[in-house]
Amino acid sequence: MGERRVGLCRLRRARRLRRRGSLIAGSGLALVVAVAGALTAPSALGAATSDDRQQTAATAHDRQQASAPNEPAPYEPAAHRSAFPVADPDTVRAENGKYVTYGTTVPAGRGKRCEGATGKLYVPVLVHGSGNSVGLTDCASDDALPGGPGGWAEPGGAVWAPGVVRFGDRYVMYYTASRKGSGQKCVGRAVAASARGPFRDAGGWACPPGGRWAIDANPFVSGGKLYVTYRDDAITSGAETGLSTVRTDSAGRAVWSTRRDVLKSTDITWDTRKSNSSTHVVENPSMWRTHTGDWYLMYSGNNWDSPRYATGVAHCGKTPLPASRCKPVRRGVERPYFGFTGSTGLGPYKGLPDNRRGPGGMDVFKAADGSPRVVWHWWDGALRRPMTGALSRGADGFTVR
Repeated sequence: MGERRVGLCRLRRARRLRRRGSLIAGSGLALVVAVAGALTAPSALGAATSDDRQQTAATAHDRQQASAPNEPAPYEPAAHRSAFPVADPDTVRAENGKYVTYGTTVPAGRGKRCEGATGKLYVPVLVHGSGNSVGLTDCASDDALPGGPGGWAEPGGAVWAPGVVRFGDRYVMYYTASRKGSGQKCVGRAVAASARGPFRDAGGWACPPGGRWAIDANPFVSGGKLYVTYRDDAITSGAETGLSTVRTDSAGRAVWSTRRDVLKSTDITWDTRKSNSSTHVVENPSMWRTHTGDWYLMYSGNNWDSPRYATGVAHCGKTPLPASRCKPVRRGVERPYFGFTGSTGLGPYKGLPDNRRGPGGMDVFKAADGSPRVVWHWWDGALRRPMTGALSRGADGFTVR
């Protein structure tokens, strides 16, 4: 009896060990240092793939991933919602183990301030959680970019969609602002010693020729190299938009010869379904890597101020600079991956916790144990507010909870 009990205990212990593991996700986000000046149009990377061919390839990939080992669930199963009205959120783990969430400019009088924060916040800072408990908060503690955008931008103008990453002993922010005298949306950068800032502007990074937009920059690191993915309208024309990824040199300056198109609005159809805008919108990208070594792209589409704004997921292959454009998964050409599942949504593959309207701007980041988490915003009919959740993958694809 004693020997059988010992054997049973050993068997149970072995099973517990097999269940354990952590999800290697998201390339972590890393920064890119600025390169001022005009952005030249990239060379073509082959003919555009038809929707039918993309969907066939994506379906085959889905079958392959369904048979792959499931990624273990993170330790924090519950999503967290904030009442603070911040859009285009981006989250990093700070040097003290806390989490810091940034977002688009919030005017004076809107949202709760704490820890001495007052007035207009060019880049609001929400401080929350620690360890593997990410959480969220209802108040802004700081302005990460006091004084607003740099001298290249319209003085006192709003800052959009800041993306921050830790690189070595510093933090670097990419942010979008209006170019002085033109209104063109371009990307600048700023640097700080702490995740909470204050960040010091370091000039412009990307401002395409012909008035085309560069916005929503999201930096990350892989294999000791720096990359940035961003909305890059220089790779499209007219009302179309696109997303690019570029590698940088050791100083963080973009090596433009490495730039790759990762997605175009012509690759999907749901970006314009029921849209009230003439622009075919794909934006707010975030790239991350799974434990299988596959790279994925999250992106937003459709009107940001509607229940239709949603999040797509595309498979990009085995490298952060894909040889061809990323392929939307789970019938992703015709429908978003994550979105509002109500009648005014676009029939997404999956919903999100609380099923709030207009979920977009989703960004992947790491918890202390390396497990993947996500932050996104939703639309309450007037303002956008952030949520955080845990990202995992099973036989039916990615799930947020």
